[in-house]
Amino acid sequence: MARATELLIPWLALSLAAQEASEDVAPPARPHVVLIVAADAGYADFSIHGATDVATSRIDSIAANGVRCTNGYVSGCVCSPSRAGLMTGRYQQRFGHETNIPPRPSEENGLPIGERTVADELRGVGYRTIALGKWHLGYAPHFHPTARGFDAFYGFLQGARPYWPLEQPTQLNRMLRDREPVEEAFDYLTDELAREAVRRIEARGEQPLFVYLAFNAVHTPMHATPADLEGASGPPRRRRLVAMTRALDRAVGAVLDALEREGLRDDTLLVFVNDNGGATNNAAQNGPLRGHKGQMFEGGIRVPFLMQWPRRLPKGRVYDEPVIALDLLPTFLAAAGAAPDGERRLDGVDLLPYLAGEREAAPHDALFWRHGEHWAVREGAWKLVRQGDGEPMLFDLGRDVGERQDRAAAEPERAAALERRWRAWAAELATPRWGFGDRRD
Repeated sequence: MARATELLIPWLALSLAAQEASEDVAPPARPHVVLIVAADAGYADFSIHGATDVATSRIDSIAANGVRCTNGYVSGCVCSPSRAGLMTGRYQQRFGHETNIPPRPSEENGLPIGERTVADELRGVGYRTIALGKWHLGYAPHFHPTARGFDAFYGFLQGARPYWPLEQPTQLNRMLRDREPVEEAFDYLTDELAREAVRRIEARGEQPLFVYLAFNAVHTPMHATPADLEGASGPPRRRRLVAMTRALDRAVGAVLDALEREGLRDDTLLVFVNDNGGATNNAAQNGPLRGHKGQMFEGGIRVPFLMQWPRRLPKGRVYDEPVIALDLLPTFLAAAGAAPDGERRLDGVDLLPYLAGEREAAPHDALFWRHGEHWAVREGAWKLVRQGDGEPMLFDLGRDVGERQDRAAAEPERAAALERRWRAWAAELATPRWGFGDRRD
């Protein structure tokens, strides 16, 4: 018995020491999550993508401190459907949200209430969820952000509004704090939304924070401050776009500075994307990409896609495999140590192991798009596009990112196989809930 006790005592000591050591090491904290979305910006309107008439050093710094995805996409070529996909992690065509919501009050038109949002998911695992800025996912009370998983909202419901305070705003473009209209006393809306984001970060409390900061910049109307216009060159509309982009970059910088001051930079997963390709009515430039907002060419769906989380992701990495905004919901949940709630099918994947260099395979075997008669499918470097009622065009994006050389005649079997694959995907989709006759946003 004495011999057994002598053998047991060292084992107990080691066990207790191991237990004490494990108690000293806190489990990894869930990161704060900040998702910044711009509107209608051109792919080449950022200096990281080659802009020469505007410098976007603060936005560029997200890539310098994290990962830049060179083949980053959104799931829609216009504002509202793109946001519906981003919010749900699902192709929005699966639930009929295929084009912009008509800009009039409606009890039916909006992100279907049966769909769970990223805010629903993160609030369900303990996050404080804040939506700021442009909503554009429905106007009736049951479509309101605070009915869709967000604890608080400061912004407007419509797809666009003036950047100056309005004396007589409409029901759809007025500024709301949660559900109540507020007096508009700010100077310039882009700066105002940044200030609100900073306030929320500074007053975050004990819960991890999810901030969805959806700027209306640089969507029309083309409103710019005199200070931002100073020194901008080019035609008048382009000068205003440059000035508005300066304000956007300054606003993103204010958020980055707040995270730094609060000691949160390393423990915040921050993403910057645009909602669709650059538009034609705001003088946006998509650089080497063909097409623009509303089209299925790369200029309509490929966007800046930047992500930083210093605690987890490498610094300054360039990632070339195709990714899509549908991936953000599962990525955020994985960062929070959680899984999606429910049995619904997600089309996005957790990007963290890919961006961190832990997994070499591409995140997606194929990506798909549909916007009425326009559609596309990408598999590897090959993309098949049908724009309007024309014949499908085949492009090798690895050699022809500008989609100038149609390879459909030279590669008929490849084109046919991609079309079959797209049609199999399209067979799973819902009928659009509202029509394409009113495309204003």
